[in-house]
Amino acid sequence: MSYSELQEHVWSKLSLRKRLAGRAACDRILRRAVRVLPIGMMSRSNNPEQDHLMQHVAADIVRNEQHNSVTVGSILLTIILSALVSEIVKLLLAWWRARSDNQLLLRGYQLEMRDNG
Repeated sequence: MSYSELQEHVWSKLSLRKRLAGRAACDRILRRAVRVLPIGMMSRSNNPEQDHLMQHVAADIVRNEQHNSVTVGSILLTIILSALVSEIVKLLLAWWRARSDNQLLLRGYQLEMRDNG
């Protein structure tokens, strides 16, 4: 599975919130989630610990998105953004857990993103 196929997979699984945020925002959030996902720690963790790590990843992404947003003060944006980030991170975690090959693919995506900026 290529990274663009992962983007399509996540986009197809998202709820209607994706329409409020748009494709570019969803792709940006997924890219950040892939970049910051602590797969080394997750590989050594059980499911409840992984869920806890993902909550921290989601919170970091929300803070970053709010900081980069023009309308930081918007309560509606914050609610939509928080829900969307949480949904994307959960989908990424489910995909990561589904097959051991996905764990290797994710590591490859992280290395590629690090090399390409």
